[in-house]
Amino acid sequence: MEIVSQDEAANMSFPDEEPTIIDVEPEALTSDGDTESEYTAIEEQSYSESYSTSDTSFATDTAPVWLDDKSVNEIIFCEEFLSEHRIICINNQFIGFDGVIEDIYIEKLIYDKLKPYIQKGVAGKVKQLCQALKLDAHSEEIVPDMNEIHLLNGTLNAKTGEFTYEKKFCFGRINNSYNPNAASPEKFLSFLSELLIPEDILTLQEWFGYLLIPSTKAQKMLTIIGNGGEGKSRIGVLLKNIYGRTMSTGNLYTLETNRFARAALENSYLFLDDDMIMEKLSETNVLKTIITNEGKMLIEKKSIQPYSANIYAKLMSFGNGSLKSLTDKSDGFFRRQIIITTKPKPENRVDDPFLVEKFISEKEGILLWSLEGLKRLRNNNFSFTISERTAENLRNSMKDSSNIIGFLEDEQFVKFGKELECSTADLYSGYCHWCAINSTDPMKKEMFNFWLKQNHNKYNIEYGNNIQSHGNAKKARGYRGLDTTYRNNLS
Repeated sequence: MEIVSQDEAANMSFPDEEPTIIDVEPEALTSDGDTESEYTAIEEQSYSESYSTSDTSFATDTAPVWLDDKSVNEIIFCEEFLSEHRIICINNQFIGFDGVIEDIYIEKLIYDKLKPYIQKGVAGKVKQLCQALKLDAHSEEIVPDMNEIHLLNGTLNAKTGEFTYEKKFCFGRINNSYNPNAASPEKFLSFLSELLIPEDILTLQEWFGYLLIPSTKAQKMLTIIGNGGEGKSRIGVLLKNIYGRTMSTGNLYTLETNRFARAALENSYLFLDDDMIMEKLSETNVLKTIITNEGKMLIEKKSIQPYSANIYAKLMSFGNGSLKSLTDKSDGFFRRQIIITTKPKPENRVDDPFLVEKFISEKEGILLWSLEGLKRLRNNNFSFTISERTAENLRNSMKDSSNIIGFLEDEQFVKFGKELECSTADLYSGYCHWCAINSTDPMKKEMFNFWLKQNHNKYNIEYGNNIQSHGNAKKARGYRGLDTTYRNNLS
């Protein structure tokens, strides 16, 4: 058995005939509103149909060729198995045309082959053969085409709009079908009109499109904030149905602090935190790396040697407030976030317990709606549509996280002008007094100084030496272009 190369694996397919770009027959592309459990059944059925072949060249009238006096010849067994099932192995994981296949499925197939001939020590032999298969089916990691969207009924090129029934190896197949004649998702759009302002619906539409492709070019994460009861979590349930096993859930705090949590991002389009905790992050380096990642990341799993893998998962969260950090007050932390706030829940609205099921029945139309958003995002060079309300949300989040912004914007405490100057020590004293009367905790002096040095250009101030102190004739380090009105018990 020859090892499958990266190029060979990327180009493997199983169309009924030569792949061609075709017009879709709408009656052949219907959606029955599958639930998540039904999606699992679809995956299993798809596996048995898609990865099995009718090759019987290894069969004999008596015992199989890989069996010799109740001893299994692993090499011959693997050759036969891989002739029957179209799978490869990447990073110790089996991959098929629909994405990752858990070891238990492969082990069950192995068990079924052994069962008629071996009655003792079967479990151990199954595990042993599974590991042998991983070696025989080994392939280099497939780098996906960021223009290709892998759907239940074929492959859609997001750049050209061309669709084919051909399926290719992919890290995950989206649980939706392409139907260019699908009806508009009126229930879903009506729900969004009650949840968000029109400009923010455009942002969400672009986000839905962004999720479809294996790319992090936009380098953004999305947070939807509400007070509760608005229905924002229904979006998460819908996404779980559409992305199934190619979506991970958890909390961002654990993702940042637990080195093993990053493994959940592998082979995923989306990581969703559907109930974000309000605890401030002690560090943000991991989250920033994930959001902007365009290369390989180190994946660590317990009892497994760490390895590098490409990560394409986007981060999304729902909560009652925005993501905050104890120490990172930099623009780099905030400019990676899109923060959308919901409308208040209509007073007379009666909640529909079957709302998600109605969304799922419209998911082919939601796909077309998402593709419109993706097209707009691509045309804007992967820059999202940002409403003034969303921009203000980000500014407010920055102020809440870094109260020095509020201090500098308070005209009663800070004046700006080319002729003004203030030592860092005097400015920090004014800042601490401002924090005291506004019932907020001041930054440590070192963090205050670091923030000013990182952001002084935004305020047209200049850092320098020989700045006159307020209370004496001493010169000190500080800033030209501003001064605080606060005087520390000085007349």
